[in-house]
Amino acid sequence: SVGSSMVGVYNSEDSEKEELLNHMLLKQLLDSLEPSERELICMRYFQNKTQMEIASFLGISQVQVSRMEKKILLRMREKAKQ
Repeated sequence: SVGSSMVGVYNSEDSEKEELLNHMLLKQLLDSLEPSERELICMRYFQNKTQMEIASFLGISQVQVSRMEKKILLRMREKAKQ
């Protein structure tokens, strides 16, 4: 029916808008990070590197990477709430 197909169009448009807003928010959050923090988050979540691989690349321990990642993500979450 026409009604149910129109709902699908609106849902599709809404999800595209939401995806665009999420992308814009993520870019804004990443841009607010220090370059070294951005590099760590990008390696971890966009290049799918392990904490050990990142630690080796940065010349620090895996524990340091874990702590930095946790701190950065917490700050990003706080900024996203604002």
